[in-house]
Amino acid sequence: MFAVWFIFENDDQKHLSQIIKKLSMQYDAPVFLPHITAYGLVDTKLDALDKIVSNSIKGEKPFTVEKKSISYSDDFWKTVFVEIHPNKELVRINNRLTKSLDSFGKYEVKPHVSLIYKEMKPVQKKKLAESLDVKNQFKINGICIQQFSEDISKWAIVRQYNLDES
Repeated sequence: MFAVWFIFENDDQKHLSQIIKKLSMQYDAPVFLPHITAYGLVDTKLDALDKIVSNSIKGEKPFTVEKKSISYSDDFWKTVFVEIHPNKELVRINNRLTKSLDSFGKYEVKPHVSLIYKEMKPVQKKKLAESLDVKNQFKINGICIQQFSEDISKWAIVRQYNLDES
């Protein structure tokens, strides 16, 4: 199983990674790479997915996404997260992916950056979400294919693509 992730330019990657590392130490939670899921779990061959992903970003340049809010949910994969405003670039790439991947698995994009994966009480998640200071904009300069595992420590980036910098 694979997921397709949008990934951030270096400064934004560092900013988000520091928050994730701090929370993981504070709450004994796993550390993971900050990302926005472009397309969730698909069960297909890596070579086929590689072609689909590279075609989906042809001609795309790096772009900026904006924070909508910091929120929390009952979904483990969205314990506490930064909700992102969908923009035309993000939606366009997701639409291309959906066109090619819909037969492998349905995915409804709700752009967000998870900051922690942890079973927590609602009051604890609310307090944490309200306490976080996260910048308002992030630059997306790449996309990658992630090898999924239920064990977050076994997640691995198996392909990475840069958006066209020219």
